Amino acid sequence: MTEKILVGYDGSAFAEHALDWAIKEAKAADAKLTVVVSTGRPVVADAAITGPFLEKIEEEAEETARVGVQKALDAGVKAEGVLERGDVAGVLVHESGDNGLIVLGKRGLHGIRGRLGSVSAATAAHAKCPVIVLPDGWEVQDGDYSGRVVLAVDKLGPKSPAVKHAASYAKRHGKGLSIVTVIPTVTSLPSGSAELDKAIADQLTEPARTLCESVEDVAVQHAPGLDTSVHVLSGRPADALVEASASADLVVLGTRGHGGFRGLLVGSVSQAVLVDSVCPVMVVPNKSVADAE
Repeated sequence: MTEKILVGYDGSAFAEHALDWAIKEAKAADAKLTVVVSTGRPVVADAAITGPFLEKIEEEAEETARVGVQKALDAGVKAEGVLERGDVAGVLVHESGDNGLIVLGKRGLHGIRGRLGSVSAATAAHAKCPVIVLPDGWEVQDGDYSGRVVLAVDKLGPKSPAVKHAASYAKRHGKGLSIVTVIPTVTSLPSGSAELDKAIADQLTEPARTLCESVEDVAVQHAPGLDTSVHVLSGRPADALVEASASADLVVLGTRGHGGFRGLLVGSVSQAVLVDSVCPVMVVPNKSVADAE
């Protein structure tokens, strides 16, 4: 159950979009909204010089937080503001918790680092709760996943915390849940035997389908009556998920797949989807589950 929603806010157009999304999500989840505003890293210098400057920054930050909170209150959402010094990602990670959800624009929050903002990337990697990253703007397209939440399945399968979060979101918003796994394409010469090629394909496909069906069982147990479907695709996992994002309402995935490099908190597939996804992406931390095994 989502009890608290955090939104990073600085008054920019990107942050305004994130705030609107967070307000809608808080209403749907009957959750309290916390508008997080950071004044940036403390400056170590002569207080006589920097004092008035820092006071002005804090006054502007307080006003920004007040505006964000008032917008939420006007929409009928319980809301509070949090104003802290420090880098924005660090503040959001510090405020995150087991029963929370963070909402961020892909870019904004005082600084853009390439196509995916440094704040969004760092928060998704280190937050203790799920993080929804919103694209700059998107139009829902008709396709295989229209009106559905796409859950990307990795080797953690039903043990991944992403399963229950995806099921809860889909149920809460009246969406279907499409459970997707991608078998990487192996570039090799055909065997010359159609029967052998089919046998090899089946040998890869059937375990993947079984894994997805076990995920489906957990999702339906968690959200009875949920409309689910299973999809076993082939190709590059990141490309397949980005393609699915063109018609999906939301793509949900873990911070990294099981069996990846232990030092990476966000796997290469998750990073690629965060950068190129057409629709919003929910990144669910699964590090504790992976490390426990």
